[in-house]
Amino acid sequence: MGKSSHIQGTKGAKYSQQLRGVNLEQVLIIAIDAAKLHQKALICNYFGDVIERPFFFSVCESGMQVLLKNIDRAAAAVQAQRIFLGIEATGHYYEDVIREMAKHGYQVQIFNPYSTYEERASALNWCKTDDLDLVAIAHAIKSNKATETRLLDGIQRHLLVLTRARRSEIRKRSVFRMEIRNLMDIIWREYQGYADHSQGKARKIKVFSDFWGKASLFFMEHYPHPSMVLNLGESELRKLSIRHNLKLRKTAIHKLLYVAEQSLSRNMEELRPELMLLKMKLSDLDAFDAKIELLDQEIEKLLLQTDGRLLLTVPGLGVSTSAELYAEMGDVSHFTHAGQLIKKAGTNPIIKQTGGGKGSYRNISKQGNSHLRYVVFLAGRNLCLHNKDLKSFYDRLKTRGKHERSIFIAMGNKMLKIAFAMLRDRAYFASQLSSYQITTEINKKLKYNCFISSALQAAA
Repeated sequence: MGKSSHIQGTKGAKYSQQLRGVNLEQVLIIAIDAAKLHQKALICNYFGDVIERPFFFSVCESGMQVLLKNIDRAAAAVQAQRIFLGIEATGHYYEDVIREMAKHGYQVQIFNPYSTYEERASALNWCKTDDLDLVAIAHAIKSNKATETRLLDGIQRHLLVLTRARRSEIRKRSVFRMEIRNLMDIIWREYQGYADHSQGKARKIKVFSDFWGKASLFFMEHYPHPSMVLNLGESELRKLSIRHNLKLRKTAIHKLLYVAEQSLSRNMEELRPELMLLKMKLSDLDAFDAKIELLDQEIEKLLLQTDGRLLLTVPGLGVSTSAELYAEMGDVSHFTHAGQLIKKAGTNPIIKQTGGGKGSYRNISKQGNSHLRYVVFLAGRNLCLHNKDLKSFYDRLKTRGKHERSIFIAMGNKMLKIAFAMLRDRAYFASQLSSYQITTEINKKLKYNCFISSALQAAA
């Protein structure tokens, strides 16, 4: 029977090849439940007969020796011909176990928590205990449901750590920005924009085109109350703009003075707590901006050292999105086709088919890597907005009445297929636009590094 005819494809064919012709009583299944302090393991044979009852061990020199000695004892007891180890991807605690076991020649299969959840649910048992988790992992090993067998290393792992940290910092910064907006609403409601009803309909007119721009942040930090702006007057505002390079136009100055005159804000003494909090939040915001800037610099530098820089040739994918997509995809040499990556992301649609009918596509499975799933959605949205080559795909789904978010996911899946082929073949994005130029596309995205075209030429 050829590999392609196995019901689990190449992955299933490799697994069955290891079992074929082997006495299954001599096949050891070792399930490991990772945790911060108290790891637990269970050793049984392929039929589920317990060889070593569940035992605790720690991830340290002595703890790993406990695990290894139990494996050796069980292997000797059944004269093991094959040993399969599996661990659930719980936080980052599982990584140390995999690295340490690799030093002793053991390959540990990595299971998505959803796989063990399904195994536990199939037993019709709604309890969750360490022993039940071990049994679920053991069943998942037998069913060959592992998603990966290797951890990322080198620059790709560095990118994974830094891009996830960057996303976390951006989310924290968003919280601070919302708090600052709320404080400015209390201190000076019209600062973020005022209502205009002069043309018979309600309109919002912004004072600053970018609320988080240099000019807006300057006034929030130094002149956050309308009385302070009124005391300056138009001439002093012009001088401030020149002195601090705020680039305030005449219309912006007039708007600022107008909202200051019209404001019904309480006096500064009453707003003293809010003004104090605003100053603190703006200081925190500066710290977040500095951290994100530092992360952006390092991410860009590292990305240019990898094949991930090829993704920069895709219009619509910036440095951070390209780096995150490259890092979360992992080593594409571990996959035989892009569909495996889509399943890893959990953005594959659930298919419902029965009675020989055509079947229908439902919501995405969400059974994969949540980090990869997020960046697939993000990349899909960016491509829908900024990639002219793929606009026809977007338009086709739009005319079929697809929801915007569904289109973003579909576009993200398409990007996974494109990215898989680009990284596998070390090729550029194949744009059909006559105005498209690779070096121009990349250079406009780089902020901290000079792009050397020969470096990309060498990668392709």
